[in-house]
This record gives sequence, C-alpha cells and structure tokens, in this order.
Amino acid sequence: MPYLVAAVVIVGLLCLVNLVLTLAVIRRLRAHTLRLSELGPTRPPTVQPGTTIGEFSATTADGGTVSRAFFSGISVVAVFSTECASCHELLPEFTSYLADTRPERVLAVVTGDPDEARRFTRELTSATVVVEPMGGPVSRALQVSQFPSFFLVDGDAVVVAADTAPGRLPAVTRR
Repeated sequence: MPYLVAAVVIVGLLCLVNLVLTLAVIRRLRAHTLRLSELGPTRPPTVQPGTTIGEFSATTADGGTVSRAFFSGISVVAVFSTECASCHELLPEFTSYLADTRPERVLAVVTGDPDEARRFTRELTSATVVVEPMGGPVSRALQVSQFPSFFLVDGDAVVVAADTAPGRLPAVTRR
C-alpha cells in the first residue's frame, strides 16, 4: 500500500510540474503574439512600382461599374479582406490618410463575405468601393497576394508606390 500512495503522489507532482510549465509556455506565446501584432504587416506587397495594372471590370457597391479606365489620374487603391485582422485595424488609418490627402480618385476593394464588407463600405464614404469574392477581377488585376495592400497608381494605370500600411504611401493632394 505505501508503494501505491508514493506512486500517486509522484504522478500528482509530475502533473503539477507539467501544468506550471504549460502555463509558462502559454504566457510566453502571448507575449510573442503581442510583439508580432505591434509590428503589423512587415512585408511589402508583391506588386512593385512600375507594374501596369491589368484589364478588369467590376460592379461597385452602389451599382456602378469600374474598369481600368478609372485610373485617369493619380489614384489611391486599397485592398481589404473581411477575414484579415490587420485590415480592420488599418481601416481607420486609411480613412484618416484619405481625409488628410484628399486624393481625387480612391478605389477600395473589399474581398470576402458581403455582409462583413458592409462595415468597410460604411467607413469608406469617399471611395469607390468594390465588394468581390477572394481572387475577384480587381484583385487579380492588381496581383494582390496579401491583405491589406495599398497602392498609388498614375493615370496610365502604373503602380507608383505600394505598401501594407497607408501611412507609408506618399501623400497625394488634389491639384
């Protein structure tokens, strides 16, 4: 009987040590996750300046049509996903960027669930908004590979600047 009691005590102590170590690992993972989220997206979009945007045609949220002809002047383009946490976090920064720079043309593409996209549409009042499924025509034309992506496009539909944060795009104001 004393051997059985000793075995149960040892197993109980091992379980307690295991629990303490597991809690320490969880705490460390939370700290790393917090650090990574503070960094935000660090990779630039794969579309490099000088890339020409392909042909596309899409229906806007208000029922209009938008195509490559939209880029008849300097334009700001944002591509968001409803499933992307950074997209939700950077939406206010993008609307602030638009308020500060007041560009003539703004195209916002929201991919994913149409019901979730309504929040983006409500916030992006100064933009032409296109809601499309993942890999839709505008996303393909822009060669979007990560979310969010922000572009500055000239009148010839050539990407002038691209980044994953709107604040790092050059400021563009109306002439």
